[in-house]
Amino acid sequence: MQHAIKPSGLNRVFLMPFIVLLMIFSVSGCGDKEPAQRKAFMDFLQSRILDKPVLAVPQLTDAQKKEFGDYTKDYAIITGFHHQMNIELDSSLVPVFAGMNGVNSVNSLLEQRDDLKKMADSSLKWKEKMAMLKLQADTQHAALKQPDDLKKVYDQVYDKTVSQPSVITEQVFDLLPQVLNLIVEKADFIKSQGKNVTITGNRLQFANQKQLDKYNAIQQQLVPLNAQLMQLSRQMQQMVR
Repeated sequence: MQHAIKPSGLNRVFLMPFIVLLMIFSVSGCGDKEPAQRKAFMDFLQSRILDKPVLAVPQLTDAQKKEFGDYTKDYAIITGFHHQMNIELDSSLVPVFAGMNGVNSVNSLLEQRDDLKKMADSSLKWKEKMAMLKLQADTQHAALKQPDDLKKVYDQVYDKTVSQPSVITEQVFDLLPQVLNLIVEKADFIKSQGKNVTITGNRLQFANQKQLDKYNAIQQQLVPLNAQLMQLSRQMQQMVR
């Protein structure tokens, strides 16, 4: 009857250094890619975003995702924010500005009065949604554990692509209800005058100076606010795409 030969204690001790070496090589082999991935990612952020005079948030190719490794997740915070921002703005501001641009006569203003009022009431909710998106992105950003050299570049990119557009968007949503409510107020005032006002296309003729003064008071508030809103909206369009 044969008995199995058990490895001696010497053999077990002799094998241990080789096992340890294999573990070391395995760990070091995984870590060798990180410096190259980090450098490639930093070069991308610098050349494709920071060095551009206008805001650009390019989508990564499959090759770039492979080249950047796990740092694609860091970039996904930025692209995810912009994707959600564009969805929100397309569903809110696009219809608003289309409605405002459609007011090309006094009669069209009176016809669209109710729709404009609904937009004014909804604009407060739109601002809240944008604030939630910014908070979500800020929370993800704060949780990142990045080497110092990457963090310096990434934080600049985050400011340009997330923080600055959020400031512009917030200003737009602050002004929007003011402008819309003044437009509605103007429509209500014109309608309240009944036969005391004559409407000819874009022209109004009031029966007396007192009525004209009240109308002009609304206009004096509306015109500069609307001009500021249009300027901000143009800035925002350049920053969020």
